[in-house]
Amino acid sequence: MNRAPSRLLLVGVAIALVIAASSAWLASSHPDGLDSVSQAQGFGEQAKDAPYQVLPDYTVPGVADERLSTVLAGAIGVVVVTAICLGAGALLRRRSPAPRA
Repeated sequence: MNRAPSRLLLVGVAIALVIAASSAWLASSHPDGLDSVSQAQGFGEQAKDAPYQVLPDYTVPGVADERLSTVLAGAIGVVVVTAICLGAGALLRRRSPAPRA
């Protein structure tokens, strides 16, 4: 079995985690995108909350330090997206016909 793809995957995930952790410290506390526009246009109060929040406002509930909480939320996001991509890849590989020699 070739170990190069798994090593490449681990290096890629490690790089993504470092980027997520280092850029999380730069996160702005000001509203972004649609939140900012809705407040500027005066209809922000009409918005409804989502029926559930996994990581509300990019934080991990129960972690007191706001910056650490944001870093952890970013790391969780990297792991979740990696797992989804690996799962989708495995499903696609299973469904595709075997290559012809």
